Amino acid sequence: MADLDILIIDDDDMVAELSRSVLQDDKYTIETLNDSTQAIEKISKLHPRLIITDIMMPGFTGMDICKAVKMNPQLKDIKVIVMSGKSFAIEKQRAMNFGAEYYIQKPYDIPQFRKDVAAVLAGTKSFSTEPPPVPEIPQNASASPTESTLADNQLKLTIWGARGFSPVIPNSTSVYGRQTSCVSVETKNSIFIFDAGTGIIELGKKIVSEKRYYKDIWIMITHFHIDHILGLSEFEPLYDPHFSIHLVGASDPERTLHDMAQSSIYSSFSLHPIQPKAAVDVNEIQEDEYELAPGVLLEAVYANHPTSTVMYKLSLLGREIVYAPDSEIWEDASAFQDYNEKTASFLKNTEILIHDAAIKDSDYEKLRSRGHSSVSNIVNFAIDKTPVKELILFHALAEYSDDTIDEMMLDAMGCVSAKNAKIVCHMAKEKQEFLLKGK
Repeated sequence: MADLDILIIDDDDMVAELSRSVLQDDKYTIETLNDSTQAIEKISKLHPRLIITDIMMPGFTGMDICKAVKMNPQLKDIKVIVMSGKSFAIEKQRAMNFGAEYYIQKPYDIPQFRKDVAAVLAGTKSFSTEPPPVPEIPQNASASPTESTLADNQLKLTIWGARGFSPVIPNSTSVYGRQTSCVSVETKNSIFIFDAGTGIIELGKKIVSEKRYYKDIWIMITHFHIDHILGLSEFEPLYDPHFSIHLVGASDPERTLHDMAQSSIYSSFSLHPIQPKAAVDVNEIQEDEYELAPGVLLEAVYANHPTSTVMYKLSLLGREIVYAPDSEIWEDASAFQDYNEKTASFLKNTEILIHDAAIKDSDYEKLRSRGHSSVSNIVNFAIDKTPVKELILFHALAEYSDDTIDEMMLDAMGCVSAKNAKIVCHMAKEKQEFLLKGK
């Protein structure tokens, strides 16, 4: 049948026949199919003007059928309506992502169903013709935003998460915290965030609850290991239309920054499967220097860590802060291992360094060459090779107890004492704040 108007695909014969009888009153030529595994073969043979398909069917789902049709050059012009008893907003979003023209929820209103089908066939109704939903303005929107307590020449650095993941999540609590990588640098009117591990969730709650309506929020991702991106979808400002959020990071041959954002924020497999209401843009970078805002520079270089990992230098108010949460400094670097030299050059003029110190010294021999530094290696490197005045030891392994981390801090202080150095070392701890004055 070369001039078929509608093919209805539903494993429930009674539902399919009901839809057929409703639409036959409008003089369409219609066929039904209850075996979804035959769908593509039948669609290719009949080439209907419109497919109406259920989602939940054995064999191929309606989403599978929609995707297959829209990806086939010979079939992609066929219109598709997805129907389902699923009322989840994310299912409608998935249908749109796969190319469907429309989504109708069961049980449908018969007169409206007829109108929707006619409009889709006429090309006057589709996802693109629907007005976008009006975002819900948070209840606190009418209240005045909270004024920052920072002076014009001050900035505040806050640790929101500093631990790594292990194959088994520890049950014990820790004075150093259990949340994964996230650090914020805040000025009176701006905020810059390094990484989106689980620590970013608490930060997001604070921003929204305090009504800190920054004009822009910058989130710099170092790499795509799960402990650095797991909290992104739960960052509350994403779902508040007051905010503009700029996601920054380097792409990897296996996964682009856009892919990461799509799967973390927009995918139906996201931990928070609700579409953002904030304005979000994705900025892929390479080793280079970038101006984020007037007087605010961000420099990125690749770090010694598996996958495409970067470390960042943020320059603002005359201060330079380097964030390198995953970076292995070599104990005895050879001429062929120039990473230590490269890092020392990158740290020129830096006063505050947040650096990987994941491994206690006694464990380093068995864990070396995995992309993480030992405490003594980074402390000695900072003393001997850099101008750093404050070193924040970051990313202690999740399996380490507080007693072990305390011992790591004692090892760090031993290095400082042995060299009679003036560097100040801190072991990263959740909610730890550093108030700095601009130059």
